[in-house]
Amino acid sequence: MKRLLLCLGVLSVCLALYSCSNTNFRELSEAQITEILSGVVASEQSVEEAGLRYFLALSAENNNMINAKVLDERLSRGEDLFLLDIRREADYVAGHIRSAKNIWWFDVGSRIAEIPRDRQIIVTCYSGQSAAQVVGVLRVMGYTATSLIGGMNGGWLAAGLPVESAGGQ
Repeated sequence: MKRLLLCLGVLSVCLALYSCSNTNFRELSEAQITEILSGVVASEQSVEEAGLRYFLALSAENNNMINAKVLDERLSRGEDLFLLDIRREADYVAGHIRSAKNIWWFDVGSRIAEIPRDRQIIVTCYSGQSAAQVVGVLRVMGYTATSLIGGMNGGWLAAGLPVESAGGQ
């Protein structure tokens, strides 16, 4: 199955290159074709290796999730955490965890440069589901990221923890 997917991927790349370029593929040397195909295989291996690192990092010590009380304690101790609130701006303005940065989850990819690679990232959303998806992708990209269990609604607010409101990020 994996080889079939690889072949389909290579075929797709070749067709895309053929249709989107002025290159006459009959004029490519075997070495040039091999170079193109090795790039496709290397990309697949990189994704697979990143996924494997992600799953191997899951353990009791390096979990994908943090509960609200533990997060509050870490913030109270002054730990250098980067809080990423991926809810809509209006909901963020109405109430968010102190020091959180708001980037709506649709915009995370286009604003990735605003997310530091050298700090622990805690991602929160409404319920924890979208945050977990963002955490998975960030981890594959090499970030150290964790999601807030239950998000704002079932985690932070349910624990009775304080929020800040008003504009500003």
